[in-house]
Amino acid sequence: MSNHISPRQFDGTLVTVPFGSENVERTAQNEYRTLLDEHDSEEILVITGAPTSTEAFRESLDAELPGAATPWVTSLVVHATDVLDQTDDRTVLSDALRRELLHRFLDGYDWNSEYLERASAQPSFVEDAATVIDTLSWQSSHPDETPELRDLRRACDAFHDWLADHDHMERGQLISEAHEVLASDARGDVVDAEAVLAVEFEEFFPGDRAYLDALAADRELVCIAEENASVRRTWMDPGPVTEYVSFTETRRGHAAPPPARPAATATYFAEGTAPDEPDAGSVSVLATDSRDDQLDAVANEIEALVSRPDWTYEDVAVATKQSGSAVTDAIDALERAGLPTESATVTGFGDDPAIRELLAVVRHLAANEDEEPVEHGPELDADRVERVAAFDRLDDGVRWWATDAGLKERIAERASPLDARAQLGNVRRAFRMAAFLEDTGFLEATWASYEEMLERAHEYAPQHNQTSATDLSGGVRVDHVQALKNESYRAVFLVNLTDAEYPGDPSFTRLFPTERVAAMPDYPGVTDLDADAVEATFPTESTASSRPFARYHAEHARRRLAVGAGVATERLYCCLYEYEDTALEERAQASRFLTAAYDALPWLHEAADTGITSEQAAEEYLLSRVDDALAEVRRANSQDVTVSLDDIEAELGEIQELLDESGARGEEVRKALRARVEFANGEVRR
Repeated sequence: MSNHISPRQFDGTLVTVPFGSENVERTAQNEYRTLLDEHDSEEILVITGAPTSTEAFRESLDAELPGAATPWVTSLVVHATDVLDQTDDRTVLSDALRRELLHRFLDGYDWNSEYLERASAQPSFVEDAATVIDTLSWQSSHPDETPELRDLRRACDAFHDWLADHDHMERGQLISEAHEVLASDARGDVVDAEAVLAVEFEEFFPGDRAYLDALAADRELVCIAEENASVRRTWMDPGPVTEYVSFTETRRGHAAPPPARPAATATYFAEGTAPDEPDAGSVSVLATDSRDDQLDAVANEIEALVSRPDWTYEDVAVATKQSGSAVTDAIDALERAGLPTESATVTGFGDDPAIRELLAVVRHLAANEDEEPVEHGPELDADRVERVAAFDRLDDGVRWWATDAGLKERIAERASPLDARAQLGNVRRAFRMAAFLEDTGFLEATWASYEEMLERAHEYAPQHNQTSATDLSGGVRVDHVQALKNESYRAVFLVNLTDAEYPGDPSFTRLFPTERVAAMPDYPGVTDLDADAVEATFPTESTASSRPFARYHAEHARRRLAVGAGVATERLYCCLYEYEDTALEERAQASRFLTAAYDALPWLHEAADTGITSEQAAEEYLLSRVDDALAEVRRANSQDVTVSLDDIEAELGEIQELLDESGARGEEVRKALRARVEFANGEVRR
């Protein structure tokens, strides 16, 4: 969606910096230091474009302050929340509660559009429509040409009115609602800063820029924009942010060549030209047979890294192109391999055993409430469940059950400290859902209603990511590249570097075919554009397509790759696989961006074999070695060849010794080995 509007005029300074996280960090430090010459640290507000990057900028600017002083760093969304907390009595819904309420609001909604009316019969319609409505809300977008989009905007406005009638609002309204406060006489009561330093300005949407303009009025303003780095904004608006703004002063910030090979690789992906080779760092291509093998190899390589004395899991990040299930799949694979993980955008609500246990109790109570037979969930203590049902409030009942059933203690016993912290956080979210039903007059506070809410949150958790950053608890960071922007990790694994993913096909919505979206000039995304818009947005040329739409989104995928590569400071791993996980074992082509990088960057090389380092890799090797031993013995019997039983006996003896030293975990693997042998001998069947 192109914005052909007059540039917004700012009374302040715009500092542009060449692509590269070190340039951004150094420029932010320099500008912050200059502001400190005129203002105290508590008078300087540093505002970021995304909640996920606030901690990174807080840490980098902290070195500029003496003693115990800390920089005042927040994001646009968090700042808007603070403004409304001081001026508005409405409650801001969490992401989970917003999805639940919108789902209920749209169920049976009367659509004007014949297309949407027909589509509403599909099982996934409400979820798909809710996603588009969420985008319209965040962008404050009001389509005026496409009937279906106008109808979705009407539903969005009606939903907001319904929430307002019950003293609630959703997070997508925060920027626009807080902007109205800043543009009113109440501004003086909520703005304490004397100077504003805006970083990640290249990612500010039109509504964000209007908010910043109102916030910084009559204050000293400095904005920092990184060139060829916008991912979030350029999905919605083409061109550099400088096309949409004008400043009193514009100048260039810190510019230095990439300090290490990962940064040089990121610069190549962003700009299309190969910089001089730095002396430090490494960039490896980690290639495997299948997608599952890829994540197993990543886990093995991470264990090899953290086995070194100066490395920890928190030094490592795994980056996916998209959010949602791509992130949760990576988390699941790493945790199966025994690695701790953390994510700023995914809560893990969908696969949490504590939530499944709580859900079983709620299902039981909901079924009894409806006088239906109970046929699901584990066996429950009837007396305990009966006591839960006797509570006047849902949240009091589930809290008592969790305490009496020893849920907290069992979580601590069966999970690692990091997993236990995450599971307890999910249980607290479930408690808040129950309290929300009790405290909200426009929803039924029944076990059936609570079951519906928990079921939906549990079902859709892998498909959604938070719009706000969650607290990190330690472990390997797993997130999509956009959430990792402007952060730094010693090692970064970019996964799924196949052509089907980078560039892949642009994914807007399941509600309309992509070709239909491409023809919608008012869709909240870049659709209706020409060749000049592509060239104004990207300096790279990675596809020969004559269609500006295809070229634009191919280059946008390459831009994502650049941002992800720029997160690595010492080691960058480009991960891919050879075959798709399908019955036909279709070959997966390497990303065209990676193929071109092989020719342009002499420092790319294949990752060395690190041997077996992860728990899962060790188990797979042990199991496969037993299979190999059995096969060798059978081959000797059937083909009249000679094998050394002494060698096999010695190797299996070493395996037994290793299992003896591995305690309970070793006994589990021993059972798996025994089952493998029994199956091979025909003693058991699948």
